[in-house]
Amino acid sequence: MTELSLKDVSKSYGGVEVLKGVRRKISDGTFFTLLGPSGCGKTTLLRIVAGFVSPTSGRVLFGGDDITGISPHRRGVGMVFQDYALFPDKTVFDNVAYGLRARRIPARTVRTKVHDYLDRVGLGGLGDRLPSEMSGGQRQRVALARALVIEPRVLLMDEPLSNLDASLRVQMRDVIRSLQLETKTTTIFVTHDQEEALAMSDEIAVMKNGRIDQCGAPVDVYRSPETAYVSDFVGSANLLPAELLGEVAGGLHRFRVMGTEVSGRITRQSQTGRYLMVARPENLGLRSSQGADPGEGQLQGHVVSLQFQGYRTSYHVALADGRDMHVETFGEDGGTSIGRGDAVVISLGSKSVFVPEGDA
Repeated sequence: MTELSLKDVSKSYGGVEVLKGVRRKISDGTFFTLLGPSGCGKTTLLRIVAGFVSPTSGRVLFGGDDITGISPHRRGVGMVFQDYALFPDKTVFDNVAYGLRARRIPARTVRTKVHDYLDRVGLGGLGDRLPSEMSGGQRQRVALARALVIEPRVLLMDEPLSNLDASLRVQMRDVIRSLQLETKTTTIFVTHDQEEALAMSDEIAVMKNGRIDQCGAPVDVYRSPETAYVSDFVGSANLLPAELLGEVAGGLHRFRVMGTEVSGRITRQSQTGRYLMVARPENLGLRSSQGADPGEGQLQGHVVSLQFQGYRTSYHVALADGRDMHVETFGEDGGTSIGRGDAVVISLGSKSVFVPEGDA
């Protein structure tokens, strides 16, 4: 296991700053995910850790050792690429054995370790096949075994599931996480898929424009976003302008939201004094208005559309001022008696969080 430290890592290309002073410590054995849209810098940061790209400034440390100027093959990293990067003319066994042979490991040890890792990824007995004779999920398992068999100090994975169909992605998600927990390998995983990040990670770093916008455990990033960007990128969120009225008991604050009052938590103080309410669709209540005026903490609107999805129903609700709201209800009593065009009341509830507006 290896603790990994990023010390003010920056990278520029032709005057364009791709990474801007990224600083983070990743503890031994952590599954650490870089999450963000294309162009946010996550893959560049991964390639700097791997040694494929040199930072313009800053340092990378493995367990206290500065490896910034060390060549990739001497860093002790395992890499799983988006396109698998298998040798098409080599068997599965030879693909997995490649890194061990390059390190001049004795042949008997190579055989033992390769068969062991093929068994671990569920490919025991398939070592004689060529990559072209295997499915996408099987090729991904080969790539994973090849990266882990060298027992790397750090495992790096660049969008490894993006080429798989939905069911295979979920299956491989479980395989990767189980093996990472078993081997206790410090892992950096790059993805733009929030579901992958939430399901697999010990920590998530949400990146924006070359910086880490927020970093923390999945449950904290989802339930306590610190910026509007994070709240909208990780999960679905309704963002409503909120006027701060003052502090109330229990560390909560009182806000006026769309003409009604509601209490909630501030996850980060605003420098401008302006806030947005983060209302997750699953935390909102929905009922027929039946002609009654909405009470405190409630908004009135009408259902524009709905989608029944078995265990949940998703509603698109238009408020009186034309603003859209997304509401989700669950279970047999999930509001299926409410139909398109019906007048409804949305309850904002007590799980509301507030983030700064305009200074994220």
